[in-house]
Amino acid sequence: MPALVAIVGAIMSGVVYWFIYGKGMEQVDHWLNDRRNTKRRLAAREAAGRAPLKAMTESRDGAVALMLLIAGERGEPTTEQLDAIRAEMRDLLEFGDDLEARLAVARHAVASAPSIQAAIDDLKDLFRSNLSKAEVNELCMMLRKIAALHGGPTEGQERMIGYAERLLRAPQG
Repeated sequence: MPALVAIVGAIMSGVVYWFIYGKGMEQVDHWLNDRRNTKRRLAAREAAGRAPLKAMTESRDGAVALMLLIAGERGEPTTEQLDAIRAEMRDLLEFGDDLEARLAVARHAVASAPSIQAAIDDLKDLFRSNLSKAEVNELCMMLRKIAALHGGPTEGQERMIGYAERLLRAPQG
């Protein structure tokens, strides 16, 4: 037992000596600063990824982004899904000659989104301020049409569409 006390005492003396004379506090301070900087860097990276969606000013562009996200829940959107999105853009959203440019902008915006749920959260205020109840219903129907391709919606697609419906149909306040 006295040997164990001597070993623990020697270790403690070494740690105290390292803190006082061996620049131990500087090492601990550098380690803590690195942790803080890593948290800040990750937060900045997430904010930068969400910026394209938050910058959207037209609800039609937001609808295209949501359709792309729902299609992307299965993986890379297929040609059939992209054609269905283009058809919705042309027919219901009434895009004209700038359809492909708007689709490219929406694809860029969703490429950097951290998750579908974060994208829906970012677009919720845009939809709530610009869409009527009937238009929210049309948006939900568009999302369901895109999810129905390739054998019906997956569990993830159903969950995200349900989340969007609850969020957009909830009373504001």
